[in-house]
Amino acid sequence: MSIVSGTLGKVAAVLAVGLVVSAAGVGAAISTGVVSTQPPTVESIDNEWGEISEERTGIETNIVVDNPNEIGVPGVAGVSYDVSMNDVTMVSGKSGSLSLSPGRNEMTLRTHIDNDKIPAWWASHINNGEATTLSVEPSVNAAFLSTGLPAQERTFETDMLSSFESDTGQSVEVNGRTVLAVEKTSASWGTATENETPLRFAGTVRNPNGAPVEFSKIGYEVSMNDVTVAEDTTGQPVEIAPNSTGTIRVNSSLDNRKLDEWWVSHLRNDETTRLNVSVFAVSETDSGTERVPLPFLSEQVEFETDILAGGQATTNPVESDEGFGFEPPRISSVERDWSATDSGTRFSTNVVVENPNDADSALGEVTLDADYRVRMNDVTLVEDGAETTLTSGANDFEFAGDVSDRTIKRWWVSHVENGERTALTTAGGATADLGFARLPVPLPGENRTFETDMLGGLSETDQTVSVRGRTMARLHDMNSTWGEATTDRTEMLVSGNVTNERSQSLTVETFGYEVRANDVVLADDETRVGTTIPGQTTRSIETAGYLDNDRIPDWWVSHLDRGEMTELSVSYYVVVEYRGQQFTVELDEMSYTNTVETNAFGDE
Repeated sequence: MSIVSGTLGKVAAVLAVGLVVSAAGVGAAISTGVVSTQPPTVESIDNEWGEISEERTGIETNIVVDNPNEIGVPGVAGVSYDVSMNDVTMVSGKSGSLSLSPGRNEMTLRTHIDNDKIPAWWASHINNGEATTLSVEPSVNAAFLSTGLPAQERTFETDMLSSFESDTGQSVEVNGRTVLAVEKTSASWGTATENETPLRFAGTVRNPNGAPVEFSKIGYEVSMNDVTVAEDTTGQPVEIAPNSTGTIRVNSSLDNRKLDEWWVSHLRNDETTRLNVSVFAVSETDSGTERVPLPFLSEQVEFETDILAGGQATTNPVESDEGFGFEPPRISSVERDWSATDSGTRFSTNVVVENPNDADSALGEVTLDADYRVRMNDVTLVEDGAETTLTSGANDFEFAGDVSDRTIKRWWVSHVENGERTALTTAGGATADLGFARLPVPLPGENRTFETDMLGGLSETDQTVSVRGRTMARLHDMNSTWGEATTDRTEMLVSGNVTNERSQSLTVETFGYEVRANDVVLADDETRVGTTIPGQTTRSIETAGYLDNDRIPDWWVSHLDRGEMTELSVSYYVVVEYRGQQFTVELDEMSYTNTVETNAFGDE
C-alpha cells in the first residue's frame, strides 16, 4: 500500500478571501495601497501520522501559505479538506480562522481517523483488486467566498497473494521419501464486506505412492502482525488416492472486525505487515488439540506501505524452513527366511519398524496397518497382514505363512512351464495412522529370479550299449526335455538315435530312469520303447518318464534345509532284446550328478 500526500503545489487564489475583513474594508485597503491585489496562495499541504491509539489514528497536516502583501491578514478565513481512501471518507479536517503574516506562513492542523472505518476501507481495497486511490480535497471558506480546490489523488496497490501463486515443482519429503509432489499452489480473495473477507487457497498435489495419503482434518490460521484474523478447520478429511493427483482446498474468511487492531500494529510497525497463512493438520490427543504444520500449503509475505507520503507499496515473500514437525515410522530392516515344518514349509519376513518420536509426544504411539505378499511366478505363497501399535523406538513384527504341499507343487509346475525359471516377488505396504493423517510406509519389495537345469546333464550324450563285453549298439544325440506338467506328475521326454552295431536286428524294449534330489526319490520307473533297429542301421527313439510331483514338497524342504542346495542324481538304463534274449544295460555315460543352487531369499 503506497501513498499519498504531498504537495498540492502553488494552488493559486485559494486564500484570496483571507484578505476579506469586510466588504468596505477590502475596498479601503486596496484604494490606499496598503494591500496589494496579489492573493495569498497555498504552497503545500503535507500529512503525517500523529498519535495512534486503539480507537483512532491521528493525522497532522502541515500547510504552507504565502501572503505576498506587506501587511498581515486577520483571522477571517479558513481551510478545510477531506481525505478519502477509495470511496471511504477517512478524515474531515478544518483549520478554523487563519491569520496570515506577510510572506511564508506555516501552520499545523490536527485531526484523526476513526479506526472503526478501517474495515470499510479494507473491503474497498480488496474488492478493487488490492488498489486504493487516496484523495485529498481542500477548500477555502470565508465570509464572502467559499471555493473548492482541485483534488490531489494518488493510487497505491498491494499484491499480498502473489507468493501463493506458484507452479512450484517442490516435493514433500519425509525420511528421504516423497510423500506428496506439489504441482501448483494458488490463492484468491472473494468479495469482501465490512464484516468479512473470503480468502481461498489451494494446493494441487500428486501422490506417487501405492497407498493413499489422508489428512483427517485440515486447519488454518491467518494472522497479520500476530493479529489473528482467521482461524478454523475444514471439518472434512482430505484424501489423495494412490498414484494420482488431487487438490487440497481451504476456504477461509477473515474477520474484518479485527482489522482495526491490525491497522494500529501496521502503523506502529512503520507501515509494515507480515501476513502469515499457516495450514496444518489437526490431531486430537488426550492432551488436547495439536497442530502439525503443512508447509507446502503455508506462506508468509511482508508488505510495506507509505500511505501519506506518496511512496510505492512493496510486497516480498518471507522464506521459511518450517518442516512437517513430525516424523512418521520408517522401516529399518527386513529379513526373509524359509524354514521346514512338520506340515511343509514356512516363509517368514521379520520387519523392524522404527518410531523416531519421543514416548511422551503425541506420536509416541502410532498405529500401523500392514500387508505383505510373496509370489513365485503366478503362485501366491504368502499373503499376510498385521495391525499393531508402534511404541517409541524399534518395533519388531513378523509376516509369515505356512506354504502347503499343494502350493509348492503348483509352483513347481509353473517353474517347469517357465523353462525352469522362477520370478520371486515380495511386496507389501503399510499405513501409519498418526492421528491427524494416514501416511504410507512402504515395505521394501524385492524382485529376483532363480533358475535350475535339472535335465541338462543328458544333452547330446553318447552311450555305448555293451553285453558281455561286446558292443551291441550306440545311443547318440540324446536329449531330455520337460513335457506336460500337472500337479500330479511332470513328464520327461527322452529322445535320440540308436545305431545297431551288429548284423542282426535288436529291439530297445524299455527305458528306465531314476531321479534323486537330496536322497528324495522323485522318479524310479521304466517306460516302454519297443523300437526295433535292423542290423547296421540307425533309428530314432522317443520315450517319456515322469517325476512324481507328490515328492516335490519333500525335496523342497530338503533343499531349504541345506541352504537352498540340492545334490541331483539322474541315472538311466535300457532293456535290449537281441537274438531272443533280453539284457539290462546301465547307461553310465548318460547318467549324471549335478549341484542345484538357488537364492530365493538370501543375499544376491
